[in-house]
Amino acid sequence: MIVIVVYDVPADRTRIYRKLLRRRLEHLQQSVFYGELTDGQVTGLKNEIQEKLQPDDSVIVFESGSSAVVDYTTFGDTDDPGSRFT
Repeated sequence: MIVIVVYDVPADRTRIYRKLLRRRLEHLQQSVFYGELTDGQVTGLKNEIQEKLQPDDSVIVFESGSSAVVDYTTFGDTDDPGSRFT
């Protein structure tokens, strides 16, 4: 399954999510992560996010059952999602 995770959290908490998400996903931009995970890995990731969540944190997990369903366009100086390994 294709997973995109975005977060908006206080600056002093960004390292917590960055560290958590880099373990399983590609770091695309400041607070955007992308990757392909199994259903079990997605569940595990969501559980870990729940454990770290504080009242001011906002995290959104987008899921798609197939990479064929996800269409994207990149602009500017960026690599295509999935083109680099972190």
